[in-house]
Amino acid sequence: LKTIRKYSQVPVIMLTARSEERDELQGFSLGVDEYISKPFSPKILVARVDAILRRSNMVSTDTLNVGGICIDKAAHQVTIDGSEIELSYKEFELLTYFVENQGLALSREKILNNVWNYDYFGDARTIDTHVKKLRSKMGDKGEYIKTIWGMGYKFEVSD
Repeated sequence: LKTIRKYSQVPVIMLTARSEERDELQGFSLGVDEYISKPFSPKILVARVDAILRRSNMVSTDTLNVGGICIDKAAHQVTIDGSEIELSYKEFELLTYFVENQGLALSREKILNNVWNYDYFGDARTIDTHVKKLRSKMGDKGEYIKTIWGMGYKFEVSD
Protein backbone atom coordinates (compact mmCIF):
# COMPACT_ATOMS: atom_id res chain seq x y z
CA LEU A 1 0.00 0.00 0.00
CA LYS A 2 2.89 2.35 0.76
CA THR A 3 4.29 1.73 -2.74
CA ILE A 4 0.88 2.17 -4.40
CA ARG A 5 0.35 5.48 -2.60
CA LYS A 6 3.71 6.79 -3.84
CA TYR A 7 2.41 6.60 -7.41
CA SER A 8 -1.38 6.52 -7.33
CA GLN A 9 -4.55 7.51 -5.52
CA VAL A 10 -6.45 4.50 -6.87
CA PRO A 11 -9.11 3.37 -4.38
CA VAL A 12 -7.91 0.48 -2.19
CA ILE A 13 -9.99 -1.93 -0.12
CA MET A 14 -7.99 -3.96 2.36
CA LEU A 15 -9.55 -7.39 2.82
CA THR A 16 -7.82 -9.16 5.68
CA ALA A 17 -8.07 -11.70 8.47
CA ARG A 18 -6.63 -9.14 10.87
CA SER A 19 -9.49 -7.64 12.84
CA GLU A 20 -7.69 -5.93 15.72
CA GLU A 21 -8.31 -2.22 16.12
CA ARG A 22 -4.60 -1.42 15.82
CA ASP A 23 -4.39 -3.31 12.49
CA GLU A 24 -7.36 -1.40 11.11
CA LEU A 25 -5.92 1.93 12.32
CA GLN A 26 -2.59 1.08 10.70
CA GLY A 27 -4.37 0.31 7.41
CA PHE A 28 -6.10 3.70 7.47
CA SER A 29 -2.87 5.49 8.39
CA LEU A 30 -1.23 3.90 5.33
CA GLY A 31 -3.99 5.29 3.10
CA VAL A 32 -6.53 2.50 2.64
CA ASP A 33 -10.03 3.65 1.58
CA GLU A 34 -11.89 0.76 3.17
CA TYR A 35 -10.85 -1.96 5.63
CA ILE A 36 -12.84 -5.19 5.73
CA SER A 37 -11.90 -8.08 8.00
CA LYS A 38 -12.96 -11.69 7.53
CA PRO A 39 -15.49 -13.14 7.72
CA PHE A 40 -17.39 -10.70 5.49
CA SER A 41 -20.65 -10.67 3.56
CA PRO A 42 -20.30 -10.68 -0.25
CA LYS A 43 -23.27 -8.26 -0.43
CA ILE A 44 -21.52 -5.83 1.93
CA LEU A 45 -18.28 -6.12 -0.05
CA VAL A 46 -20.12 -5.30 -3.31
CA ALA A 47 -21.89 -2.36 -1.62
CA ARG A 48 -18.58 -0.99 -0.31
CA VAL A 49 -16.92 -1.32 -3.72
CA ASP A 50 -19.87 0.53 -5.30
CA ALA A 51 -19.62 3.27 -2.66
CA ILE A 52 -15.89 3.73 -3.24
CA LEU A 53 -16.36 3.85 -7.00
CA ARG A 54 -19.11 6.48 -6.61
CA ARG A 55 -16.92 8.57 -4.29
CA SER A 56 -13.91 8.33 -6.59
CA ASN A 57 -15.96 9.13 -9.71
CA MET A 58 -14.70 5.96 -11.34
CA VAL A 59 -18.16 4.64 -12.11
CA SER A 60 -18.85 4.33 -15.82
CA THR A 61 -20.68 7.08 -17.67
CA ASP A 62 -24.43 7.49 -17.37
CA THR A 63 -24.95 6.90 -21.11
CA LEU A 64 -23.89 3.86 -23.12
CA ASN A 65 -24.06 3.83 -26.94
CA VAL A 66 -23.41 0.75 -29.02
CA GLY A 67 -24.74 -0.51 -32.34
CA GLY A 68 -27.72 1.85 -32.44
CA ILE A 69 -28.64 1.10 -28.81
CA CYS A 70 -28.51 4.04 -26.39
CA ILE A 71 -28.85 3.33 -22.67
CA ASP A 72 -29.38 6.34 -20.39
CA LYS A 73 -28.65 4.89 -16.97
CA ALA A 74 -29.68 8.01 -15.03
CA ALA A 75 -33.08 8.27 -16.76
CA HIS A 76 -33.47 4.48 -16.95
CA GLN A 77 -34.34 4.72 -20.67
CA VAL A 78 -33.31 2.71 -23.70
CA THR A 79 -33.61 3.84 -27.29
CA ILE A 80 -32.91 1.71 -30.33
CA ASP A 81 -32.21 3.65 -33.53
CA GLY A 82 -33.85 6.68 -31.87
CA SER A 83 -37.06 4.92 -30.75
CA GLU A 84 -37.62 4.38 -27.04
CA ILE A 85 -38.39 0.82 -25.93
CA GLU A 86 -40.15 -0.14 -22.73
CA LEU A 87 -38.17 -2.53 -20.54
CA SER A 88 -38.87 -3.97 -17.11
CA TYR A 89 -36.38 -3.13 -14.37
CA LYS A 90 -34.58 -6.49 -14.70
CA GLU A 91 -34.57 -6.32 -18.51
CA PHE A 92 -32.95 -2.87 -18.28
CA GLU A 93 -30.36 -4.13 -15.78
CA LEU A 94 -29.67 -7.19 -17.94
CA LEU A 95 -29.19 -5.16 -21.13
CA THR A 96 -26.94 -2.69 -19.29
CA TYR A 97 -24.86 -5.56 -17.91
CA PHE A 98 -24.54 -7.11 -21.38
CA VAL A 99 -23.47 -3.82 -22.98
CA GLU A 100 -20.97 -3.05 -20.20
CA ASN A 101 -19.44 -6.52 -20.70
CA GLN A 102 -19.52 -6.52 -24.49
CA GLY A 103 -17.63 -9.38 -26.12
CA LEU A 104 -17.27 -11.38 -22.90
CA ALA A 105 -18.76 -14.83 -22.43
CA LEU A 106 -21.04 -14.53 -19.39
CA SER A 107 -22.20 -17.63 -17.53
CA ARG A 108 -25.73 -17.76 -16.17
CA GLU A 109 -24.25 -17.81 -12.66
CA LYS A 110 -22.21 -14.67 -13.32
CA ILE A 111 -25.27 -12.91 -14.75
CA LEU A 112 -27.35 -13.94 -11.71
CA ASN A 113 -24.67 -12.71 -9.31
CA ASN A 114 -24.35 -9.34 -11.04
CA VAL A 115 -27.90 -8.56 -12.16
CA TRP A 116 -29.79 -10.28 -9.34
CA ASN A 117 -27.12 -9.39 -6.73
CA TYR A 118 -26.71 -12.75 -4.95
CA ASP A 119 -30.28 -12.57 -3.59
CA TYR A 120 -32.03 -14.84 -6.08
CA PHE A 121 -32.46 -18.47 -5.11
CA GLY A 122 -34.61 -19.78 -7.97
CA ASP A 123 -33.69 -21.47 -11.23
CA ALA A 124 -30.89 -19.89 -13.28
CA ARG A 125 -33.12 -20.49 -16.31
CA THR A 126 -35.03 -17.35 -15.33
CA ILE A 127 -32.24 -15.59 -17.23
CA ASP A 128 -33.28 -17.44 -20.41
CA THR A 129 -36.82 -16.12 -20.00
CA HIS A 130 -35.60 -12.54 -19.45
CA VAL A 131 -33.22 -12.78 -22.42
CA LYS A 132 -36.03 -14.08 -24.66
CA LYS A 133 -38.30 -11.15 -23.69
CA LEU A 134 -35.41 -8.67 -24.03
CA ARG A 135 -34.48 -9.97 -27.50
CA SER A 136 -38.06 -9.69 -28.69
CA LYS A 137 -38.36 -6.08 -27.43
CA MET A 138 -35.06 -5.19 -29.12
CA GLY A 139 -36.23 -6.35 -32.57
CA ASP A 140 -33.30 -6.88 -34.99
CA LYS A 141 -30.84 -5.71 -32.32
CA GLY A 142 -31.84 -8.72 -30.20
CA GLU A 143 -29.43 -10.70 -32.38
CA TYR A 144 -26.58 -8.94 -30.56
CA ILE A 145 -27.27 -11.21 -27.58
CA LYS A 146 -25.67 -14.49 -28.61
CA THR A 147 -26.40 -17.77 -26.84
CA ILE A 148 -23.39 -19.80 -25.76
CA TRP A 149 -24.95 -23.23 -25.45
CA GLY A 150 -24.51 -24.90 -22.08
CA MET A 151 -22.85 -21.81 -20.63
CA GLY A 152 -24.66 -18.50 -20.97
CA TYR A 153 -24.59 -15.46 -23.24
CA LYS A 154 -22.38 -12.96 -25.00
CA PHE A 155 -23.28 -9.48 -26.26
CA GLU A 156 -21.62 -8.80 -29.62
CA VAL A 157 -22.42 -6.06 -32.09
CA SER A 158 -22.25 -7.27 -35.70
CA ASP A 159 -20.60 -4.95 -38.18
